[in-house]
Amino acid sequence: MSRLISGLIFVLIAGCNSSDFPPAAGTPCQEPFVNLVSSGATQEDQAVLREASEDFCAVVAGKEPIHAKFDETAPLPSDGGTKFYIGRKYKLTVLNSLSGFGSFHGTAHGPIITFDESFAAGNTNEISSIRVYPLPK
Repeated sequence: MSRLISGLIFVLIAGCNSSDFPPAAGTPCQEPFVNLVSSGATQEDQAVLREASEDFCAVVAGKEPIHAKFDETAPLPSDGGTKFYIGRKYKLTVLNSLSGFGSFHGTAHGPIITFDESFAAGNTNEISSIRVYPLPK
């Protein structure tokens, strides 16, 4: 759970500009890894990061992940809407949870990618893009 909370703290707004929930299909997304091709990363690592980026942007756009598969072994969340997926060297959480911030009540939605420690051993192994949409009145 602390990883999920830290993922929420490290919010990466990835170009999602919709104010309505759920996000409209086709909502623009900036890929989280910049200049991947010229980064010096191996072809294998680039492929992993490209798949994670495509899943990330699919969720930002209101779609299902492209590469990661539904994790049937994950416990069911108590919020009723969050889903868990497994990709190559990463896990994808699609957060969809009722949330309140003072008098603002809404639905928190977006991707949280957590890379395997063997792949991302540094301080940051999670990226996310969480937006909170107001509840309808």
